[in-house]
Amino acid sequence: MHPLKRPVKDQPGFRLLYESFTLTVGHVYEDAYCYNKLTTEEFCIWQFQNDPTCAMVGKNSDWCLVGGEILVLRTFPDQTVRPVSNLKDIHEIKLIDEYTANILIDPWSENSSIWQLELDLNRATPAIGLRKIKDFKDYLDKPYTENIIW
Repeated sequence: MHPLKRPVKDQPGFRLLYESFTLTVGHVYEDAYCYNKLTTEEFCIWQFQNDPTCAMVGKNSDWCLVGGEILVLRTFPDQTVRPVSNLKDIHEIKLIDEYTANILIDPWSENSSIWQLELDLNRATPAIGLRKIKDFKDYLDKPYTENIIW
């Protein structure tokens, strides 16, 4: 990663992944960034090997997930960034409530599945609960589409 001379969101290669009232999450090629619209602070979340595919910010803007070849969690109260489990090929993320998200793994592969991630940020070290909800074979052997119903 190289230092940016202007805000990351204004870089020509910036691609938006998710935007909330206070935070913008996107990427410049393989580098995922978060931009705080209130403080104008920006920081790199993770350097992926390929472009990230999706992101989600918690309702309280105290955590975010970025998915691509792996899933990465950034928690803001303790300023930590960490890969989540061994999930691979993240296609999409849905926010369920303040501290719960569903993760869709590549819908066209044999390993396609839906996982649920639950966070507990009320501890000295945030706790992460992750469980598989179900296999997802609805799009196996079907052509690519932008809109996945899951």
